[in-house]
Amino acid sequence: MALPRSVIEKRAVKAGVKASKKRHHLITEQELLSLRVQVMPALPRVILLLVGISLFAACWFSWPSGSVEIRILETFFGILTFLCGVFGIRRTLSKLLDTTDVVGGPAELVGSVLELIGDAVSNIDL
Repeated sequence: MALPRSVIEKRAVKAGVKASKKRHHLITEQELLSLRVQVMPALPRVILLLVGISLFAACWFSWPSGSVEIRILETFFGILTFLCGVFGIRRTLSKLLDTTDVVGGPAELVGSVLELIGDAVSNIDL
């Protein structure tokens, strides 16, 4: 799965600012590389949420069948797809950088992300 540099950078900055607030200090490069970043786009996540809700509704209204086995399957797959939509797919930033080709190299991206996190966090009281 190849994500563009701008998407990786935006998601890494978001995760880094959140981690800095939580830890009450500006995160280090090692902490940044260990952060988990969302790699699943928003549209598939929304679709999975809607499919999960639809399966719950189908179970509730006994559609297409009132059979207990069918309702159990609808419930199981409804829970599975709903949770996949809620949580998406997350990878650590280091693993993401290892698997994708980043223009300018991973080191430049990490430096850029740390700088953007520093700028964002400097305006916020930790």
